[in-house]
Amino acid sequence: MQEQVDNQIEEVEELEGSPCTGREISDEEALEVFDYYLSGDYLIKNLKIVRRRKQKTLEGLAHLEAAEQRILSRIRKQKINLKSDQNGDFIN
Repeated sequence: MQEQVDNQIEEVEELEGSPCTGREISDEEALEVFDYYLSGDYLIKNLKIVRRRKQKTLEGLAHLEAAEQRILSRIRKQKINLKSDQNGDFIN
């Protein structure tokens, strides 16, 4: 693992003179970045982000489900006949 870090640091040092690499970072900053990725911390961070988005989506879906049920209930009360077209969409 240390060899991977050393190789990546060497690559960064080689790229320091290139205008495409962004700002220059110190060896300490490079080690922190490499440790961040090698440790898998970025995966944990991404998992947390995905789980938050998933929860918000599920909550939104629950609201849509409730709205759908209210509409279907009103349709039943009003005895409206639903017919579906070829796409499975309901037409009246």
